[in-house]
Amino acid sequence: MAENWDEHAINWDRDDHVRFYADQAFASLIVHVNIQDDEWRTRRILDFGCGTGLLSERLAPLVADVVAIDTSQSMIEVLDRKEIGNVTTICADIDDPAVRIDATWFSEFDLVVASSVCGFLPDYEATLGVLAQPLNEGGFFAQWDWLAPDDEPGMTVSRIAHAFDAVDLIPVHIGQAFSVTFDGDEMPVVMGVARHRR
Repeated sequence: MAENWDEHAINWDRDDHVRFYADQAFASLIVHVNIQDDEWRTRRILDFGCGTGLLSERLAPLVADVVAIDTSQSMIEVLDRKEIGNVTTICADIDDPAVRIDATWFSEFDLVVASSVCGFLPDYEATLGVLAQPLNEGGFFAQWDWLAPDDEPGMTVSRIAHAFDAVDLIPVHIGQAFSVTFDGDEMPVVMGVARHRR
């Protein structure tokens, strides 16, 4: 990814917009994937592009295990300092096949989340295919990204729907989940949720 996320890590959790985004993403996840149900206490989650782990923090008390992966070492270090017992951190690029070869952690996920990351990927569709691989039968994928108008490049409802279909994910919900206000301007956030067909 072109942006150097390391330089943002130290102040990331102090940003009101960032914390609001994580809160709203978590709230919308509860609406579409009932992770507060007791059955989730034995399940595993992959937090892809976890950053400083604001979403991992909210998910960890509800499940058995969270694997949090990011390419930014500084972001991972901030998350590590939080010492969340059931969160395992990995600093790596999941698109690199060498990262996944013989990786025991890259399997049997009941949910993969990607919060404000897919829109920054060089090849969203290809990475989505990678992220669908370790899902258990009926496992969920959920993403949140800045919503682009349908006639502009970026993350749109139709692009997400096409990508889900291409990797054999069954859409559960695709649409605007919430918005974030920056200097008086509303920035809409799209949420895509799908289940694996297997």
